[in-house]
Amino acid sequence: MNDREIAEKIGESLSTVGMRRRRLGLKAHGRRLLFTDQQLIELHAQGLNDREIGEKLGANRSTVRDRRRKLGLKAHSHILLFTGQQLIDLHAQGLNDREIGEKLGVATMTVNVHRRRLGLKAIRKHMRA
Repeated sequence: MNDREIAEKIGESLSTVGMRRRRLGLKAHGRRLLFTDQQLIELHAQGLNDREIGEKLGANRSTVRDRRRKLGLKAHSHILLFTGQQLIDLHAQGLNDREIGEKLGVATMTVNVHRRRLGLKAIRKHMRA
C-alpha cells in the first residue's frame, strides 16, 4: 500500500502517515495514478474546471492542474458570479458588503475582496438600538 491508501484505511492524514513512515525508516511504495490521462481529458472536454475534476476523481485540485498542464490543456475559467459593474451599481446605491452579498447571492467576504479590487471604499452602517 502507498501512503495515501494507508491514510484512508487508518483514518489519518497523508502527511502524518508519511512522517511516521520516514521515522520508521520505511521506503515509500511507488505512487499509483489516481486517474488516467484519458479520464482527465474527457472531464476537461466536458468543460469542468480543476476543482470539479478533482472532486469527481478523488484528487487534489493541484494534482489535476499539474497533470492538465503537462497534457497541454488550458484551464477552464471559473463561473462569473457577478460583474464588477453590478457591484459598482449596488455600492453606489449605498449598500454595504453584507447587503450587496445578499442581493448577489455571494458571501460578504467575496464582495469585500472584489470591492477593494475595484477601489471602492467600505460603506459602514451603524446599528440603532
